[in-house]
Amino acid sequence: MPIYFFLKNIKMLGLCFLLFPFLLMSEMGLCRDESSLAKDLMVVDWVNCRLNDRVPVYFNHLLYGGYWNMPSSRMGKEGEIGIGWSKVPPYENFNVRLQPFRHVELSGNYRIFRRVDDPVLSKHGFGDFSDKGANIKVAFWFPEDSDYAVPGLAVGWEDFIGTKAFEARYVVLTQVFPKWNLEASLGYGDMRIDGWFGGISWVPFRKSYNRYLENLAFVAEYDAIPYKSKKREPHPDGRSVSSPINYGVKYRLWDRIDCSASYVRGEEWAFSFSSFFPLGTCSGVLPKIDDPLPYCAPKNLEPIGPLRPCDVLAQEIYTTFECQGINVLRVWLSTDAFGQHILRLEVENCVWRYEEWFRERLSQLLANIAPRNIDLVVVELQTDGLPVQEYHYRMEFLQMFADDKMCPYELSVVSPKREVSCFDDCCKQLIYKEERPRFCWSIFPETYTAFGSAKGKFKYLLGVHLGVCGYFWNDWYYSVLLGYPITGNLCDVSDIDKINPSQLINVRTDSVNYYKREGLSVNEAYIEKSWNLGCGHYLRAAAGLFEEAYGGVAGEWLFYPINSHFAIGVEGAYLRKRTYGGVGFTNKVRKLEGYAPTYVEPFYPKQYFISAYYNFEELDLDLELKGGKFLADDWGVKTEISRYYPSGLRLFAWYTYTDGKDYVNGQLYHDKGVGISIPLDIFLPCSCRNRYRWGMSAWLRDVGAIALTGNRLYWRIRDQRERCIMY
Repeated sequence: MPIYFFLKNIKMLGLCFLLFPFLLMSEMGLCRDESSLAKDLMVVDWVNCRLNDRVPVYFNHLLYGGYWNMPSSRMGKEGEIGIGWSKVPPYENFNVRLQPFRHVELSGNYRIFRRVDDPVLSKHGFGDFSDKGANIKVAFWFPEDSDYAVPGLAVGWEDFIGTKAFEARYVVLTQVFPKWNLEASLGYGDMRIDGWFGGISWVPFRKSYNRYLENLAFVAEYDAIPYKSKKREPHPDGRSVSSPINYGVKYRLWDRIDCSASYVRGEEWAFSFSSFFPLGTCSGVLPKIDDPLPYCAPKNLEPIGPLRPCDVLAQEIYTTFECQGINVLRVWLSTDAFGQHILRLEVENCVWRYEEWFRERLSQLLANIAPRNIDLVVVELQTDGLPVQEYHYRMEFLQMFADDKMCPYELSVVSPKREVSCFDDCCKQLIYKEERPRFCWSIFPETYTAFGSAKGKFKYLLGVHLGVCGYFWNDWYYSVLLGYPITGNLCDVSDIDKINPSQLINVRTDSVNYYKREGLSVNEAYIEKSWNLGCGHYLRAAAGLFEEAYGGVAGEWLFYPINSHFAIGVEGAYLRKRTYGGVGFTNKVRKLEGYAPTYVEPFYPKQYFISAYYNFEELDLDLELKGGKFLADDWGVKTEISRYYPSGLRLFAWYTYTDGKDYVNGQLYHDKGVGISIPLDIFLPCSCRNRYRWGMSAWLRDVGAIALTGNRLYWRIRDQRERCIMY
């Protein structure tokens, strides 16, 4: 820790040392002349240039910080996401890169062995042999932490999951010389990276005013891969090498797109193309020009009375709140046991992703339109018919806020969120009521992808979803989702793994059959009701068709108090498996014995869990633990970790450990995967709460399978309490 603290602060110490003579001369009057202001501005500009002078980071053929095949200790920025392609004979690579933490870099690779048949799948139309892998690199510190005075240090592990045919471990030091626009690395590896390796990158025109040349880099490396070893080089065409020196050029376009050409092994030309974007830290692709400014006029604090009757107040509240993206459901006037006059509102946050943004609009609205003869304003926040929390604003504090005698933070402190409260029906007057919409229509794409099918490396379905949702009896939420396929190539995809057939009850491995449909299908149709029982207790009940494969009844209880980072819940569902077409159910499910199908009948799947949640605000992490019974009658625990970023992006990963005996390539398999949740307003000129969520398991298996059962309580409430984070 002392070393890390020193490296982290050496930059500031150096700048203070450099600025000290100027400050001393300024105090002594030695620099006081008619041009002193210009000199001070020059000093400030010089300091800013030093602080922002950063040598660009380039990525290797596997799309993590490095040269060609060898790594460096450098990496991208936190929240950065990249995708790329590279052709490094005899391989063709499709890559993805994630930067979940500042000091952790992850990348995934899909390698295609050109001109090598898969011994089992090629005859079915799969094509060339392929392999999947993942890499991780952890940096102890970066060269930038010391303003390039000390080299960065990192350790890494290539191909640490899956077949591990390209597994390697290494440690690497990287020194950056900004004065010479140079970067050099020296490292030592084991397994596929065997022994000492090194690399150098030179960006000669980095400080040039020619924007077409400033991102041109010349790169060379000493390649430590033992290509002649059959154990370390699985492709027969890659076992010849004429030189361990790889060299070439890289070029970056618009600070987002990389392309390169290199000569590797002294025998072959390699090419790559990739792109990256700081999706986790960006404020959006488009500026939020369609968002309304916080409300400030017209200001009307007229008391309720002859000049401002209740119906006029209700109309003002509805129109002003609607313009700010807040839907008003009910407005009440009441009096408590102490004679206080209370204005009570039930609202929904339709637009704002973060609670701070919602409260900023709410505070400005109430400060400018709440009547003066009201003592307390109570705002109840709801989502999908579920009361989540309340805000209590005392009128004297709102007046101080309106007069600029109190800042927004102070107002939030004296008006904290609270548990939802009840009030006496005998002492209230309803002055406004709006029924929730009965029908809300939406149209959006339908997609399904399958990687690694015996009939081809990539199979897909592309269609359109027609959704309708709304409320019955004002707070019973329903959702119907219809799907219609437009194009795809799933018709020849088998629902049995040719190499590793699942020996558990086939609760998920037959999923592709639900997408081999023609015409209109009902993907979901369910209804649910949620209750706030008070003191942090929530309840939900749901019934219907929850997804393409399952329907039934479900229930959930959650304890999630206000201002708590911890929540605990219990949920369960009694389900039926749906037929592959229509809206019917079947009580028969397949179970393979080797490759021979047998059937379990009757089959009434059930799932029930005890769940625990914790939000680590200091790390911007959410942890979920779920233990209980899964669909295939296996018992175990699922662990999911999600990392969230200032833009609203979420990256998540899960691992499920159960007693299900499922084997892949001769090894016991436990379900694992990664996913991403992207707020759609990143790509819009206005704020919205809609998200796109996508996840993928390492293998589609039956172990650790869970059916959807509607809108889960924790995430509905958690999203309403989402805090805005800044880096």
